[in-house]
Amino acid sequence: MRAQSPGREARVAASYRGLFAEPVLRRLALADACARLPQGMVTVTLLLVAAQHASMTVAGLVVAGYTLGQAATAPLRGRLADRHGLFLVALCCAACYALALLALLAGSLARAPAGLLIGTAAVAGLFNPPLSPGLRSLWSAHAGAQLKQAAFALDAAVFDLAYITGPVLASGLATGIAPAAAVVALLALTAVATAAIGRYSRRPERPTDRRSLLGPLRSPGLRELLVTAALTNAALSATEVALTAYVRHHHALWASGPLLAELSAGSILGSLLLGARSSAASPSPGPRDRRLPRLLIGYTLGLAVLAAAGLDAPLLAVAAPLAGLCLGPTLATLFGAAAATAPGGGGTETQAWINSIMNGGAAAGAAVAGLAADRPVLALALAAILAAVAVPSASRHRAQPQVCKVAASPPAHDG
Repeated sequence: MRAQSPGREARVAASYRGLFAEPVLRRLALADACARLPQGMVTVTLLLVAAQHASMTVAGLVVAGYTLGQAATAPLRGRLADRHGLFLVALCCAACYALALLALLAGSLARAPAGLLIGTAAVAGLFNPPLSPGLRSLWSAHAGAQLKQAAFALDAAVFDLAYITGPVLASGLATGIAPAAAVVALLALTAVATAAIGRYSRRPERPTDRRSLLGPLRSPGLRELLVTAALTNAALSATEVALTAYVRHHHALWASGPLLAELSAGSILGSLLLGARSSAASPSPGPRDRRLPRLLIGYTLGLAVLAAAGLDAPLLAVAAPLAGLCLGPTLATLFGAAAATAPGGGGTETQAWINSIMNGGAAAGAAVAGLAADRPVLALALAAILAAVAVPSASRHRAQPQVCKVAASPPAHDG
């Protein structure tokens, strides 16, 4: 085993060097960062915009309206991107998205009724540009078989990093300058990401299959992955709620931010190390890909250790990064497996379904943990149970060869 280790580490390093060796992949990495950072900013931005002249209850409902709107139309926006081209759909959605957010800002400053603020936020969610699922479909098209898993690992790491830096940036702009500054920064980053994908996304020469309303859901493998994705994100959301409840129960609410940041830091480390290593070790999965259930078992064990650490509060600081270590690679493997199951060219819609079902899972996980919030250690244990329940569905999933294009458009060139 020791004799093989240097070779494997070299392949991991080569995976990341390969991602940045070609201009197209470097530009996609930039677009990914610009698309992810607004995702980390949007919740705090909406809260602070709405709370200028409204209660925190109304501000919370504004965030809820945005989230529900986003989840409701994610698959539809993904399907439109597959049929008409990612850039065109993202551009149209971005224009409506900007108008809705600016209307929300104006309504807040004008002390508009709560219903109008919530409705405007919901409209913004309805038109959120499909950049996140679209970029994963572009990664899948341009990275190639050898680099695809490393690309998804990088995407998962950027996702976690955005949720560490995004709230800090949004709150800094909103409190240091004005809430409008956070809105402007969010929209500017979204515009940069939309422009960056324009060169690599064009209208498909051959439209996706329109005979079935189910679209990618025709794939049994994808339906199994949706169950796995929902349970995985439910476990994550339950963990976040449980940790917040734990520190509040111990009168140390200040520690919630650092603990969640440690969880994300562990996930980032896992994405960069374990995610690329699984790619280097097995770039061509067999009929039954065992990476996902193995990573989920690791994630479950990490959450179980976190729950056990809850019996002695100081141990949480050590257990939190360990709990996140397998999360990033699990998400990267999920996204990669979803790309491999996309039938008939529905890559962006497939990733949008993953996003949508994960949002639903997050809501369910938060509710489960909330019911046990008076007993935070129990809530942490429930998070581990949710992750454990995801293992059987992941084990049933069969890796499928990519017999169809999975991106919004085929790669025109590598430069």
